[in-house]
Amino acid sequence: MGAERRFSLTVEQENLVRVEWAPTIVLRHIDGALLTGEIRRVQPRRRVHLLMLLNEMTSLRQDVLAYFAKHVQLSAVALVGPSVLDQPLVDLYLEVYEPPFPVGYFATEAPARSWLRSQPTLEGPPLR
Repeated sequence: MGAERRFSLTVEQENLVRVEWAPTIVLRHIDGALLTGEIRRVQPRRRVHLLMLLNEMTSLRQDVLAYFAKHVQLSAVALVGPSVLDQPLVDLYLEVYEPPFPVGYFATEAPARSWLRSQPTLEGPPLR
């Protein structure tokens, strides 16, 4: 992941996509659009489970939180972040933006993966 790359994305299974953000990134609206475009490129017309590594993110802008809740073609999201600030951010996201898919927070990847495997893949067209 070079300086020009804000995240890396890997399709790990048919419906599981892993994204790792660049360390200490400030997430902006454009990042939501870039991630959405990449997911649509690698998994066209399909909702996916997303394993998202927060990677000691510096901050999230409010517009990107709204974007992720309404425009990304997701059926479940597992957020992984060891920072003590990550859980309150996730709780705020769920309360304010009410995403139409389940979201879980985990300190490490293993339980996040396990939780994602237990989630159903949502049907219907991806969000726009």
